[in-house]
Amino acid sequence: MKLLEHIQKHVASTNPALPTVGNLPLIQHIVATNQGLPEIAPTSMFEYVYGSNGTFVRAKRQGLTAIAPVSYYKAKGLQSISASVQMSYPLVPLFLVEQMFEASRLACDTNNRPVEIVFHLYFENGNWQLAIPDQEQTATSCKPLDNSANSTYSRAIIEIHSHHGMRAYFSDTDNRDETGFRLYGVMGEIFSNPQLRMRVGIYGHFYETSTTGILELPAQLTDCLVEDW
Repeated sequence: MKLLEHIQKHVASTNPALPTVGNLPLIQHIVATNQGLPEIAPTSMFEYVYGSNGTFVRAKRQGLTAIAPVSYYKAKGLQSISASVQMSYPLVPLFLVEQMFEASRLACDTNNRPVEIVFHLYFENGNWQLAIPDQEQTATSCKPLDNSANSTYSRAIIEIHSHHGMRAYFSDTDNRDETGFRLYGVMGEIFSNPQLRMRVGIYGHFYETSTTGILELPAQLTDCLVEDW
């Protein structure tokens, strides 16, 4: 498919009526010429970038900049794009990761059966803050009750939830629920083979990344991306 046809089809299928701020669309479409990429527009919610190796999506918020692949193809004469996740805040300290791990192992229902639990991490007053929001919890799901503008959900740059007996993977339910722009994680097999899988979510587009540059990981918790390789 020619690049122009690809762009036209992608724009039409993605959002026929793009939301705007003033006269500027919240979703931008950029062709990556060999002159280099422009800075992410401050008015953009996210941007699709068309390069020589495919279509990518990128976004920026305070503390986090990311670019993730959407589809791959070859197009001559354009700049090659690389996926990346860059957090400008310091690493989430070890003691907070250990607190999440221990809380995940203790989470249970009234019959003392393990349930999932979700955590929010946000950066405030020069330090990472860990919040355990009020949430619905079952053996196979967990969901914050408050998603309002003042909630820890809205402030969170990282959201992590647990799987107790299951491996660390992102389910179809996770794909439907994790629609914001932040880092998402899932801990799995927390009683037998503790592991953590991370990804960046950019409004429904996902890219798995290692914990490097994001978290200080305790020795008992394995980074799934490193293990996969």
